[in-house]
Amino acid sequence: MAGEQDHVRSVPDTAPVDELMSSLQRLGRLLASRQVASRISTAAGVDVTQQGAALLRVLLREGRLSVAALAAAVPMEIAAVSRQLRLLEAAGTASRSASPDDGRVALIDLTPEGRALAERIRAVGVRHLQEALDGWSAADQRRLAGLMQRLVDDLRATPVRPERSSG
Repeated sequence: MAGEQDHVRSVPDTAPVDELMSSLQRLGRLLASRQVASRISTAAGVDVTQQGAALLRVLLREGRLSVAALAAAVPMEIAAVSRQLRLLEAAGTASRSASPDDGRVALIDLTPEGRALAERIRAVGVRHLQEALDGWSAADQRRLAGLMQRLVDDLRATPVRPERSSG
């Protein structure tokens, strides 16, 4: 009996991590939802695909990027990014130029019209988040932002290991 109690005590309580994983999955699904992206684009008065809006937001935040860097930042496959970029270029919201360091590398940047669209999308998203956090104190908002940044940094720095065998 004592040996069984020792074994039970040595098993870590994973409930908090399971709850966090579930909440993060729900947040990821919400943020990746086409329905949410459509509502934000509609509220911003922007006619752009969900993927196009994601590219515009990244270019607004990061500035001029290579196609590969843009694909990594979204994240999307390079072929999908190229398709979306053709649509954005045709709409006059993104432009392509050769890298001064390596002419084989295409750099993507927002046009003034693209910057205005991206800023409208960003403003609607920020306002939506502000309204969702309206009942939160400024200290709680700062704490959440800091903890989220820390979590992302720690997840990036932590290697993914195979499950330990229980034999």
